[in-house]
Order: sequence, then C-alpha cells, then structure tokens
Amino acid sequence: MKVNKNSSIIFLVIIIILVIIIICFILDYLKEDNDLKNSLSEDDYVVMNATTNLAGTFYNDRYSNLTSEQINEMIEKRSMDKVSISIKEGTLTKEGTIVIITDMNDYPYDYGNNFNIQKLKDGEWQDIQTNDTYFLSDDFNYKVKENRQVEIQLNWKDRYGELEAGYYKLNLIVYQSDYSKATISREFDIQ
Repeated sequence: MKVNKNSSIIFLVIIIILVIIIICFILDYLKEDNDLKNSLSEDDYVVMNATTNLAGTFYNDRYSNLTSEQINEMIEKRSMDKVSISIKEGTLTKEGTIVIITDMNDYPYDYGNNFNIQKLKDGEWQDIQTNDTYFLSDDFNYKVKENRQVEIQLNWKDRYGELEAGYYKLNLIVYQSDYSKATISREFDIQ
C-alpha cells in the first residue's frame, strides 16, 4: 500500500508541475502579444493588397514594407496623366476586346470592368443604347503587375450586342481614393 501511496503522490506532483509550466507558457505568450500591440503606433500599420488568382496562388504585396503614411503620400501624388489604355493587338472584335492599361504611378490605381461605349455620329460622341436585360457587375479588381501593366478582357456583347461598323470610344471608369470617378478612353474602329 505504501508503494501505491508514494506513486500517487509522485504522479500528483508531476501533474501539478506540468499545469504550472503550461500556465507560465500561456501567460508569457499573452504578455508578448500585448507588448507587441502596445509597441505599434498608427504609422506602423500597413495597407495590404494581397490578391488570389483562380488557382489560389497568393501574390506578395510589393508595398508591404511601407507604412500607411508612405502609402498615403504615394496615393496623393497619383495622377491619371500617368495612365494610358491601349487595345491588345488581334483581340478587337464586334463582341469585345482585351485592353492593356499602363499605370506609371508609384502606387497604381485598381481597375475593374466598369465601362461604357460611345459611337461617333455626325462629329459627336453619343452613348450607345444598352440592352434592357443587362446588369452591370463590377466585382473584379485588377491589380497592376510589376511591369506596370494590367490586361482586362471586356465583353460588350451582353451589354450592347454586337457592334456594327463604325468609329467608337471605349471609356473605362477608374475609382479614385476619394471615391470620385475618372475615365481613361481609347478610340477604335469596327469594320
């Protein structure tokens, strides 16, 4: 019986020591987490724009080493004068195209697929009538790549139908940091 009682006491002591060690680890972890939170100032937070492609691959944010203040300064210096749009060679059809946006800003804009098309009639640009059943969904957010370009595939068949022969202007809407809208345009000819 003595051996059993001694074994029980040793077992109980080991359990108590393990519980104390676990509690110490937990308290130390919580203290480090709290110290980290208290040491960060507002300028230490970073805007993260990591994106995911369809395959689930994550891209590192090339601005992750900058503070919010540095990013805000770059955003304030952005200009639509540093943005251009072109049509990718061989992609223009009566149903759509692929546009290439080049953004030379230090912190580029984000782009979506919100656009409208106008047709040149009697020397004036006139909006094209949209299909009654068309519903615009601008869920896409295209990020400018490190080569300062982004390609966006636009399908206007659902919105306008097939374009007839004529001279057109594509207006791509860009939302700026103050939630105002800017437009970049490209004229094109449908034969």
